[in-house]
Amino acid sequence: MLDAAQSPFSQKLIWAGDLQMIHGSGELFNHVDTGLPMWTGQGDRNVRVTVGFTAPFGEVPCVSLGLSGIDAAHDQNLRFRMEAVDVTAEGFVIEFVTWGDTHIARASVNWQALGEPPARASAGRQRKS
Repeated sequence: MLDAAQSPFSQKLIWAGDLQMIHGSGELFNHVDTGLPMWTGQGDRNVRVTVGFTAPFGEVPCVSLGLSGIDAAHDQNLRFRMEAVDVTAEGFVIEFVTWGDTHIARASVNWQALGEPPARASAGRQRKS
């Protein structure tokens, strides 16, 4: 199980009718201060950050990501891909990838997870049986 206490993002649980939504935001990485690969490297590089939900879902939720900030070198093309991978009812992984000569100092993200809470999901499975 993923640990929400170790997540680098502040999280807020919101109810949308019978569905639960968790919203998170924060800095995904800062590689400029310590000279890490997204800032100093070349070629294919990635950062993977594990996010544990503050409250689990009953089933795998729909997760959407949004880039809320980026600090990158201006003398190269800005190339990146960001997606939610390995999504479970307990959490997911944000994968941020760059390549070529792109140098990214830091990036921040907003994300949302929307799905059924545990009690509703298990009740739906019982009715289908």
